[in-house]
Amino acid sequence: MDIFVFGTLKSETLRTIVLGRGLAPIDVCIASIKGFCVYWAKEGPFPVMVPQESSEAHGLVLKNLSDVDVERLNYYELGFDYVLSPTSVETNVGPAEVSAYFCNNSDMATKKLWSYDDWLSDHSEIQYIAAKEFLDFFGTKYSDTAQAMYNRIFKRAEVYANEAISLGNVIEKGPESSTNIQVENIQREYLGFFALNQISLKYSQFDGDISELKNRVILMGSEASLILPYDPILDKVLLVEQFRIGPFCRGDRTPWVFEPVAGIIEVGETPEEAAKREVFEEAGIEVDQLVKIGSGYPNPGEATSYFYNYIAIVDLSEYSPGIYGAKNEGEDIRTHVADFNTVLNWSVSNKLRVLPLNTMVLWLALNKLKLPSR
Repeated sequence: MDIFVFGTLKSETLRTIVLGRGLAPIDVCIASIKGFCVYWAKEGPFPVMVPQESSEAHGLVLKNLSDVDVERLNYYELGFDYVLSPTSVETNVGPAEVSAYFCNNSDMATKKLWSYDDWLSDHSEIQYIAAKEFLDFFGTKYSDTAQAMYNRIFKRAEVYANEAISLGNVIEKGPESSTNIQVENIQREYLGFFALNQISLKYSQFDGDISELKNRVILMGSEASLILPYDPILDKVLLVEQFRIGPFCRGDRTPWVFEPVAGIIEVGETPEEAAKREVFEEAGIEVDQLVKIGSGYPNPGEATSYFYNYIAIVDLSEYSPGIYGAKNEGEDIRTHVADFNTVLNWSVSNKLRVLPLNTMVLWLALNKLKLPSR
C-alpha cells in the first residue's frame, strides 16, 4: 500500500520510530494533494489537514508499505479522529492513487498555517520521545487504550526533552568541574498510567572518583500544579478530600485524605493554566489571581514528578462545599472550607498527612499578610 503523509511523518526519524523498521529503507516520493490545507491543531503541536478550495497540501508518499507497516501507522493515527481513505495525489513522477489520513473534525484545526520547519526545530524531539513510548504499546494494548493515555505520554516526553536540554547546566554544578554521568542502560519495566524505568549508571562522587555501577528504579512521573484556594477577607482556605491508593496500600485506616487542589499539566498548558482549570474542576471556582509559592521535586529519590505550587485568591463568602471532580476521569472529590487558623493547628499537630499541603499551609502562615486582596 502507498500512503500520503503531510505533517510530522515527513520526518525520517519519526517514520523510523512509528514503522519500527530500524535502518530498513523506506521508499518515498514527494507529493501534494489539491483542495486541502494544513493547519496547527488546537490540542497541541500537531498538524491537521482540512478541505480548502484553491489550496494544496504538500507531503510525501510512503510507497510499498507492508501489512505490518500499515498496522503500525493505523495504530499511531486512527484513534485521533482520523480515517484512512483513498485519494489522488500529484507526485514528482506523475499522478498516483494512494491512501491518506483525513481528519473527521475540521474544528480540531486552528487558523494558523502549519510549518514543518517550526515543528522540526521546536517540537520534534518531544514528538520522537512520545512516539517511541506510544509505539511500545503496539501489540500489547488496544489502540484506543493507548490513545487515551497519549496526553500523559506526550507531557512526559515534554518533561524529558526539557530536562535533557538543561542537563548540562545541572551537571556543571556537581562535585567537580569534570563531573559526568555515564548511563549504561535504561529499560522500561512498566508502561501504564505512569511509567517505570530501570536505569544503570555511574556518576562522579564528591571525592572525585567515579561511583560503582548503580542500578535504580525510577517512577517516570508527571508535572503537576498544586493549588491552595484562600480567601484573604474571611481568612479561610478550601481543602479537597479524596481516596488515595498510597495511604491505603500502606495500611492507613483512613485513606481519605485532605489535600490541596491538584492536577497534571496537560499538553499545551502552562502550569498557571492547569492550576485554574483544576480549581474549577475540583472545586467549581473560577480563579483570576494566582500567587506562585515555589516549585520542585516532591520525591527526588524515587520519581521524576515536579510540582508547581500556588495560592489562589478566591471569594468563599457564598461558596457551598460539595462533591466535585471530572467524572470522565473517575474523580470523586469532596470540598471543605475551614478557618485558616484551624488548618494551621492541624498542620503543626501533625493531623495533615499530605506533605505538600503542610508546606503550603506553613508558607501561607508566613506570607498571608503580603498577599493581594480579592
